[in-house]
Amino acid sequence: MNIGKENEFTEFKKSTGEAQDAMKSVSSILNKHGHGEIYFGVLNDGTVVGQQVSDTSLRDISRFVRESIEPAISPIVREESFDGKNVIHLVFSGSQKPYSSKGVYYIRVSDEDLILKQNELFRIMREMSYSDDWENRITDKTLDDVDDDVLKRFFDCAKSCGRLTVDAYNKEALLSSLGLAFDGKINNACFSLFGKDAGIPLKLANFATNEKLTFLDLKEFHGNIYTLVDVAIEYIMSHIDWEVEIGNRTRREIPEIPEKAIREIVVNAFAHARYSDRSTEHEINIHPGKIVIYNPGPFPDNLTPNDYIATDKASLKRNPLILDILFRSKDVEKEGSGFKRADRLLREKKLKWSFTKDSYGFYFVFIRADKATVTNGTSVVTNQELSDTDSRILGLLSEDSRLTVKELSESIGKSSRTVLRSLKTLTEKGYIERIGKTKGYWKIK
Repeated sequence: MNIGKENEFTEFKKSTGEAQDAMKSVSSILNKHGHGEIYFGVLNDGTVVGQQVSDTSLRDISRFVRESIEPAISPIVREESFDGKNVIHLVFSGSQKPYSSKGVYYIRVSDEDLILKQNELFRIMREMSYSDDWENRITDKTLDDVDDDVLKRFFDCAKSCGRLTVDAYNKEALLSSLGLAFDGKINNACFSLFGKDAGIPLKLANFATNEKLTFLDLKEFHGNIYTLVDVAIEYIMSHIDWEVEIGNRTRREIPEIPEKAIREIVVNAFAHARYSDRSTEHEINIHPGKIVIYNPGPFPDNLTPNDYIATDKASLKRNPLILDILFRSKDVEKEGSGFKRADRLLREKKLKWSFTKDSYGFYFVFIRADKATVTNGTSVVTNQELSDTDSRILGLLSEDSRLTVKELSESIGKSSRTVLRSLKTLTEKGYIERIGKTKGYWKIK
């Protein structure tokens, strides 16, 4: 019987006589993925040959792990049988990288265990100070908790862009090969990416001014990362301005901010968020003069996006598994290049951006154009800054669209003439539209 091929998560050994060599694989797999398995009694090509299994041999494997691997882990060692041939199955996991075997550190590359170079060891140590390895932890969720439609959409996309080598769609085989499922259970990364009830929060808001005071629209979603990325991008694209170029026989619509730049920043936010703390949510805030994307995950200390733009600095990955999945479906073009690509796209459009961070996360801000223009063959309609009076009236109408001029005047303490002037301004700028006359109402556009 053949049980498959060795890969980055699975190692085969002919017998427990190779136990000491197997400890290198434990170290290398833990340092790469945080969990894995080794079968004793299986050839390198996956052919089960079996071996003698006793309580002593099971204890010997546990002893080898205890004496060899540092920091200490608590593996599962059990006897299994394939077509009447007994094997020893070692299942292990750990979240305190880096791990060594007899004082030597290894890293898994395909089905090989390579000695970690010093710079790679330092990189892992830096990443561990940035990440808590939450995504690798196995949950109590099973394959049934994965949304098949979302996973199939990922599979089709990854296959079409050549970043997935699995031939045919099979949920268990696909998730196992990606390091998202193990022994019938899925890890946090898998559930967050594709879970039916992942529950990751996303708040979307459109505000009347550049302050978070009066909102014109507010939506809240809870779902998985793969779905929420699209929801966030679609919301932004539907609330920004579009330039319409009309040629002899063609019509082309161009967004004020390049969609690729928006996608880079949105995906970056979802890839590097701190999901172990569900008290904070992703936010997309649309303002007349800016678009703010909030990532609930602290930015690396002493670094800013400019450090990644100015150099080829390697990206610190809070969630390497989640980042890998988004890369495979081409949501991420290249590790560590998101800010650089977004900056280049914005510079080409002569647009600016800013960035702030706090103890809980960071804000990326797209600066919007604030002037409407009309040119030959091209019409550009852009949001414009509203006065305080306009914003207050717009906010009141958002709550009650049937307010009269007199009622608005009394509410804001301004004359009826000022209210009428403001209503005219809001109408001309496209924020409101009068429906009906005497008994009509104001439609918020």
